[in-house]
Amino acid sequence: MSRRKGRYERRAARRREKHEARCAEIGGLDEVFSYSNLFRAGRACCNSVRWKNSVQRFELHLFSGTAKRRRDILTGRHRWANYVHFIISERGKTRPIDAPRIQDRQIHKAFTREALLPLYQPSMIYNNGASLRGKGFEFTKRMLRDELRAHYRRYGREGWIILIDFQKFFPSVSHEEIKKRHKRYLLNEELRAFADGIVDTVPGGIGMPLGVEPSQAEMIAFPSPLDNFIKCQLGLKGGGHYMDDYYIIVPPARDPREIMQQVIEKAEEQKLTVSKSKSRIVPLTRGFRFCKVKYELTESGKVVTHGNRKAPRRARKKIRVFHERVENGAMTYMDLWTSVNGMLAYLEQYNDHEKVLELRRVFYRTYGFSCEHYETFRQKELERCSTSHTDDLRRRQTAAS
Repeated sequence: MSRRKGRYERRAARRREKHEARCAEIGGLDEVFSYSNLFRAGRACCNSVRWKNSVQRFELHLFSGTAKRRRDILTGRHRWANYVHFIISERGKTRPIDAPRIQDRQIHKAFTREALLPLYQPSMIYNNGASLRGKGFEFTKRMLRDELRAHYRRYGREGWIILIDFQKFFPSVSHEEIKKRHKRYLLNEELRAFADGIVDTVPGGIGMPLGVEPSQAEMIAFPSPLDNFIKCQLGLKGGGHYMDDYYIIVPPARDPREIMQQVIEKAEEQKLTVSKSKSRIVPLTRGFRFCKVKYELTESGKVVTHGNRKAPRRARKKIRVFHERVENGAMTYMDLWTSVNGMLAYLEQYNDHEKVLELRRVFYRTYGFSCEHYETFRQKELERCSTSHTDDLRRRQTAAS
């Protein structure tokens, strides 16, 4: 046995021991779906949607319903309900959503929190920040800026960045590949069979649905072999991704075309299809877009960012449409304050100060007052309520006379 192979086998043995210890700590179905875990998951499912009638009924019987669902899971009598399919248009893109019933969402959330994420996260790279507590989109943007600055301190503006996007990331994933991951990470046979059962509820035998929490956990961990290949085998420390949007910072001494080809081949081994039209190599002397945010590494090493270029145009249109709604009484000044300052907050996090000033001027020309102070909106709403009350009294007096 060679010295290098001996080191590899010792590291692999230590990794197996740690993984077995984590699986033993998590336990089986009885421990994962304990009453307290299920009850906390059920309460979390109700957050922000308590206005729904179905959620109110669910929470009203949460104590007894949790006990019944736990008994059905442990005895193998639980039956999944059909997903609710609908279409949404989000940021200009139409997406099909398959939402589970809230009773199934409670089970999904408990299983994801107590089993899937604790077993998947140790194998995920730090820069994988989608849908994880304490990370998210802002985390990914911050890491990209930090890695661009670190690259500049070592190489200046020389080098490239590879931008890769997968085609139909959720709809095209293979159920067979996901079950192979279950066999590797879920050592408990009951938990593995339960996870395979969730995958089998997806119709068609291929793809994972949007809007399902275990599906989200599966897909953020699914490219982990590709992530580790980029970081370890290729030795590229500047890289990360937000779901299926990848960036890889390449030093000037490496060939970006060769690296991109190796990454594509590795992705195809996992049956992931790279979108050739959206994937490209950009020199760091030019600006590039990642997740609809434009980044530019200047000659001084400063990273300049600009938000979505369509956002100011949409904001101007909304400001004018909201004016008509406010005048007709269909929208309150409090709702106007929330909407307008949400648009401004999006642009204020980037280097778009001129666009923020322009939107404030558009608001002032349209409404006649500044959008910066909450008390102004509150006073306008009180004045409108007072005027409406006075007009109502006059109508009553006229009708009585």
